Amino acid sequence: MVDRSSNQDAGHHLDLVHEVQPAPEESSRAADSAAAQGTPGNPRPFLGIQFRCCQTYGRIYRNDERTAYRGGCPKCGSRVEVPIGNGGTNQRFFSAG
Repeated sequence: MVDRSSNQDAGHHLDLVHEVQPAPEESSRAADSAAAQGTPGNPRPFLGIQFRCCQTYGRIYRNDERTAYRGGCPKCGSRVEVPIGNGGTNQRFFSAG
C-alpha cells in the first residue's frame, strides 16, 4: 500500500484498501446485478472513496464498458481505477492513498 500524503503526487495512481467480505448468496447477486445497471430511476453505479492524500471523500463511477470504476481525488486529482471482474468484492466504500 502506498500512502500519498502530499499534493506533489497529483495525477499519480493511488492504491486502494478494503476489508474482504464473504461472497453473497446467488439471490443477492442477481438483485445486485439488476440494481447495478444504471437504468432510469436507478443511479449510475459508483464506489465511495476516502482519499487519504487530501483527507476528502469522493465517488468514482463505472465506465461505459463496465470493466472498471475510474475517477480521481476531488482536490489534487490523483487518479484511481478499480477493475471489475470475477472473484471481486461486494464492498462499495474504500480508502485510497
